[in-house]
Amino acid sequence: MQVKKKFINSNTPNFFSKEMIITKKSLNENQLKFTYQKQLISDLDYKHKEWSKSIDSKF
Repeated sequence: MQVKKKFINSNTPNFFSKEMIITKKSLNENQLKFTYQKQLISDLDYKHKEWSKSIDSKF
Protein backbone atom coordinates (compact mmCIF):
# COMPACT_ATOMS: atom_id res chain seq x y z
CA MET A 1 0.00 0.00 0.00
CA GLN A 2 1.43 3.34 -1.02
CA VAL A 3 0.77 6.48 0.89
CA LYS A 4 0.66 9.67 -1.13
CA LYS A 5 0.98 13.01 0.57
CA LYS A 6 -1.19 15.78 -0.72
CA PHE A 7 -0.91 19.40 0.21
CA ILE A 8 -4.30 20.85 0.94
CA ASN A 9 -3.27 24.47 0.56
CA SER A 10 -1.61 25.03 -2.79
CA ASN A 11 -1.03 28.74 -2.03
CA THR A 12 1.94 28.05 0.22
CA PRO A 13 5.20 29.38 -1.21
CA ASN A 14 7.91 26.94 -2.18
CA PHE A 15 10.94 26.86 0.03
CA PHE A 16 13.19 25.89 -2.84
CA SER A 17 13.78 27.05 -6.36
CA LYS A 18 14.74 24.96 -9.36
CA GLU A 19 16.91 27.81 -10.63
CA MET A 20 18.95 28.31 -7.49
CA ILE A 21 20.65 26.02 -5.02
CA ILE A 22 21.65 27.22 -1.56
CA THR A 23 23.72 25.06 0.71
CA LYS A 24 22.64 24.49 4.27
CA LYS A 25 25.86 26.13 5.46
CA SER A 26 25.14 29.24 3.42
CA LEU A 27 21.57 29.35 4.67
CA ASN A 28 22.74 29.10 8.29
CA GLU A 29 25.35 31.82 7.79
CA ASN A 30 22.78 34.14 6.26
CA GLN A 31 20.42 33.45 9.15
CA LEU A 32 23.15 34.35 11.63
CA LYS A 33 23.91 37.57 9.75
CA PHE A 34 20.24 38.47 9.69
CA THR A 35 19.87 37.81 13.41
CA TYR A 36 22.94 39.94 14.16
CA GLN A 37 21.68 42.80 11.98
CA LYS A 38 18.27 42.63 13.60
CA GLN A 39 19.90 42.91 17.03
CA LEU A 40 21.95 45.91 15.91
CA ILE A 41 18.82 47.65 14.66
CA SER A 42 17.05 46.89 17.91
CA ASP A 43 19.96 48.33 19.88
CA LEU A 44 20.04 51.39 17.68
CA ASP A 45 16.31 51.90 18.14
CA TYR A 46 16.71 51.67 21.92
CA LYS A 47 19.61 54.16 21.87
CA HIS A 48 17.62 56.53 19.72
CA LYS A 49 14.70 56.46 22.16
CA GLU A 50 17.03 57.13 25.07
CA TRP A 51 18.71 59.96 23.19
CA SER A 52 15.30 61.39 22.31
CA LYS A 53 14.27 61.36 25.97
CA SER A 54 17.43 63.21 26.99
CA ILE A 55 16.89 65.83 24.30
CA ASP A 56 13.25 66.33 25.31
CA SER A 57 14.18 66.80 28.93
CA LYS A 58 16.61 69.60 28.06
CA PHE A 59 14.03 71.64 26.21
